[in-house]
Amino acid sequence: MKVTTGIVILTLAAGLVSGQKVHRDLPKFLGAEVTVTEPPTDKDGFFPEGTARVCVDLKPQKQCYTPPKQYGLRPAVSLVQVDNDTPAILFKVASGGVSGWMVHFALLRPGSGTTLDNLFLSDPSVSNQSQQAFWSEPSISRSQIFVTAEYVWGRNESHYEPHRFVISSYLRLPSTMIDSLAYHLEDEYMTVRHYDLEANADVLASEKPEILARLRKVVAANGKR
Repeated sequence: MKVTTGIVILTLAAGLVSGQKVHRDLPKFLGAEVTVTEPPTDKDGFFPEGTARVCVDLKPQKQCYTPPKQYGLRPAVSLVQVDNDTPAILFKVASGGVSGWMVHFALLRPGSGTTLDNLFLSDPSVSNQSQQAFWSEPSISRSQIFVTAEYVWGRNESHYEPHRFVISSYLRLPSTMIDSLAYHLEDEYMTVRHYDLEANADVLASEKPEILARLRKVVAANGKR
């Protein structure tokens, strides 16, 4: 189940080049054309034979982002308004798998040279049994908060049945390691309740009061971001 808040989902229209799908008919980012390249798959369609890539035709030169090599299935881009002055591209792409797979996220802004910058310094990758969302909570952060819910395979549980979930919350913060603000993992906990995604349970909505209460404690201890 996919949960998105404050995101405009873009439809990918594909052209085929050398076995790759090249998605070009996309809304522009900062006035520039966005292109997503999707590699071919094995004959069963379960595993990518290459890595997906997203590019933005910025001036003076095109800038691109390529995820780790196992990620090439179902690439998608979304526009996210991180704060009042900061638009970004959320790039989502899956790894290969049959009954389960991983999902990689990158939050992209113009960088230097030919590479887009990824604002996710803490890796928020999750499995296909997960949920994710951007939330706007000005009392906690001037930027949107990114949250994920990732299932935990507990004892006496099969793959697809109710599970507990690990909730991870990411805030956009300054760091002495880089010059710009970036997203870092600031809080994490396991739910007490079990949730059934097959029955369309909304983990993040149910846990939202707890998530925000914990983040307010983080902010109180460390100062508003």
